[in-house]
Amino acid sequence: MKSALDIDGAVEATQFTDELKPGTTLLRGQYTIERFLNYGGFGLTYLARDSLDSTVVIKECFPSSLCGRSDQVVRARSRSHQDEFKSIVRLFVQEARRLAKVRHPNIVGVHQVFEDNETAYMALDYVDGHDLLDLIESDQERLSPKRVQDMLKQLLQAIGFVHDNRLLHRDISPDNILLDKRGMPVLIDFGAARERATRVSRALSALQVVKDGYSPQEFYIAGVSQGPPSDLYALGATFHHLISGEIPPVSQLRLSAIAAKEPDPYQPLAGRIHGYPAEFLASIDKAMQIFPKDRHETAQAWLKEIDVDTRREAALVRAEWSAKTERLISELVSETNRAVLEARRQQERTFAQAPETPAPAKKEKKVFFSWQLEDDWLVGQEEGEDDSAQEGEADAGSGANGQVAQPIVVNGPTRVNSNGPEPSPESCERPRGFLGILANILR
Repeated sequence: MKSALDIDGAVEATQFTDELKPGTTLLRGQYTIERFLNYGGFGLTYLARDSLDSTVVIKECFPSSLCGRSDQVVRARSRSHQDEFKSIVRLFVQEARRLAKVRHPNIVGVHQVFEDNETAYMALDYVDGHDLLDLIESDQERLSPKRVQDMLKQLLQAIGFVHDNRLLHRDISPDNILLDKRGMPVLIDFGAARERATRVSRALSALQVVKDGYSPQEFYIAGVSQGPPSDLYALGATFHHLISGEIPPVSQLRLSAIAAKEPDPYQPLAGRIHGYPAEFLASIDKAMQIFPKDRHETAQAWLKEIDVDTRREAALVRAEWSAKTERLISELVSETNRAVLEARRQQERTFAQAPETPAPAKKEKKVFFSWQLEDDWLVGQEEGEDDSAQEGEADAGSGANGQVAQPIVVNGPTRVNSNGPEPSPESCERPRGFLGILANILR
């Protein structure tokens, strides 16, 4: 495929060809181009052989709107495009190096990243087979429901691995899933680098990095958050096409219909396709919900919903954990009861063996002052004597009718009211305690 791309009008058509010719060597002869495979807005793909005579795929960074080829060398079309072209090449190298670290049997492997001809290249695994789109459009071969289910599980494991490495594919579709000779699905052609390129280049920003029917609505809007549910929508759309034979409606049209409060044009698989488990079809419908929050959060979450073995294993783990927890709680309660009972018995044995403790001897109060001998309230009168004295005083103060005489305090000895006999001053008992000491001093 050839074209005369002459943006500035200063270059003749014969000076530029898009693809490298067969027999062209790269990286000082390490790779030899055999034939051209595919062309896109961001790069060219070739079939090649390496120095070990193994078949590989070579992908060349070639954003045609920014660059052209003179002989083999790739150059920016004008000075105004030089900085943008260099930025795209740097992004290509960065993305290739990130992909080279992702090793999975269902993801195409990156062997090498290198620069040559003033641009960048990556050497990829060659997958001998055909893509899923060819299979869908062919009437000769139909995959069984069991094979389709196994294929989705394998791809979910691969996509989950990509997401765990903090990458997005961004271009999942039937033509980017290859089936090798064994029928194993392999993801190819990551589109994350292309999406990043449109953000750094005004010339490339007009190029769509979406595929109608497969891309979620957030891929159509610049600046909208994208994440694992975005890739899962595209995977769901791919398997919707594989199972039903119909390309799903464009997500932008679905979003517009919902915004206008009209029916969603998407036709769910569950309830209208036979031969598949209901939960399997429902999981695809869930992946294709128009809003990311309503989809599966992760590939692992989707896998658990459709993988019977995984669900059974998870149920067995939960059951085993519940039984083990119940057994541990029962053993803990039994051990606690035994410990409490043993502690009680030990306490009883200790009390039984302990000797009787004699009553503590009453301490005799010592006399510190000579006047305490006269007023013995500090020396240690017995409480019984004080109580007897108080009872005697109470009896003496009672009248004939059994009422207690109320004392009247005057300047002098205490006298009682008329309800009882009036004692003489000499018979009045001298006050005790502090009042007695004061009285002795005043005498």
